[in-house]
Amino acid sequence: MLISSEFFGDPSVQAPAGSSARELVSSSEGGYSQIWRFDRGGRFRVLKCLKEGFRGDPLYERLLQKEFEIGYSLDHEGICEYYSFKKDTELGNCIEMEWVDGRTLEQFLSEGKHERSVYDKIVGEICSALSYMHAKQVLHRDLKPSNILVTYNGNNVKLIDFGLSDADFSSVLKTPAGTAVFAAPEVRSGGKASVRSDLYSLGMVMSLFPVRKYTPIVRRLCSQKPEGRYSSVAEVQKALKSNMSAIAGIVFILFIALMALAPVLEKRLNMVSAPEPVVPVHESLPPAPESVEPFHEPVEGQTDTTVILNEVKNPAVKNPPKPAPKPTPKKSTDTHLIDELFRQATELFE
Repeated sequence: MLISSEFFGDPSVQAPAGSSARELVSSSEGGYSQIWRFDRGGRFRVLKCLKEGFRGDPLYERLLQKEFEIGYSLDHEGICEYYSFKKDTELGNCIEMEWVDGRTLEQFLSEGKHERSVYDKIVGEICSALSYMHAKQVLHRDLKPSNILVTYNGNNVKLIDFGLSDADFSSVLKTPAGTAVFAAPEVRSGGKASVRSDLYSLGMVMSLFPVRKYTPIVRRLCSQKPEGRYSSVAEVQKALKSNMSAIAGIVFILFIALMALAPVLEKRLNMVSAPEPVVPVHESLPPAPESVEPFHEPVEGQTDTTVILNEVKNPAVKNPPKPAPKPTPKKSTDTHLIDELFRQATELFE
C-alpha cells in the first residue's frame, strides 16, 4: 500500500532566497570581535568581524586573517567549519563560517545535572577534536568552556574561536596567549606553548564536570610541570577507557559477590522470619509423678512431712517453670558487606 507524506501545517519559506538580513549574535566584551548571523539561500551562516574600534588595526586584522587560515585548514566534525575570508562593505574584513545551533559548554553545565553518558560523550568528542588538531600541528591555546559549543540536538561538540591559536605553518603572532584561568603555568609565565599546554586547559575544562571518575585524570592533566602531564590526547583517551574498564570490573565483582551470598542471605532471612511453633501449656510442664501421697491437714504445732514431701516430689505444681527466652537472631554481616560494596560502586558512578 502506498502512503503519501504530507505537511502538518501550511508550508512557508522562513526567509527569502538570497536574503542578506543580519542579526548581531554576540560582541566580545574584553575581545576584539563580533559575531553576526545571516541567511544565505535558506541556510544560516556566521560572519566574524572586528569590532568597530579595531577595524583597520594591522595587529587585529592579522589576527583575523591568521584565525581564518588555521580554521580553514581543519576539517573535523567536532570543529566549526570555516568557509571563506571576504570584505564586507559595512563590517570590513570578515570570516564566513558555519552556524552552530547550540550553547556554550559553560551554559550547558549550568542547566543542571545530566546523565553521565552525556558527559562522557562530550569529553570524548573534545578529545577527538583536540587530537585531530594536534595531528595537524595546530595548538588551540585558548581551550575553555566558552570556546566549546554543545548543540541542542544531540549534544554534539564544536570547537570554536581560533583567534589565539597557533600552527607550525604560521610565522607570525607567536606571543604566548590564552585565558589566564585555563592557561597552563608555563604559558602564563611567558613560556612557549605545547601540546601539554592544551592538555592542561583540557584538564581545567574536565574539572568542571560533576563526574568523580575524572578526578585522577584531571589531577595529572593539571600538573604544574609539563612533564607531569600526559604527553598526548591519545594517552588521555586511554586513561578514560581504562577507567571505564575498571568500573565494569567492579560491577562484575559486585554481581558475583551478590550471587554467592544470595543463598546464605535467603537462609538467614527465612530463619528470622519463620514463626515460632506454639507449644501447649500442658506440654511445657514436666510429667506428673506416678503416685502422689495423699494430702493431710497439718496439726497445729506439728510439721507435716507429707506436705514437704509433696512439694519436693512435684515442685512444678507450685512453681511452674518460666518459658525459655527467645533466641536473638544474630545480625548478618553479609548484608552490611553488600551495602558497602554497592555504596562504593555508586560513588564511582557519580
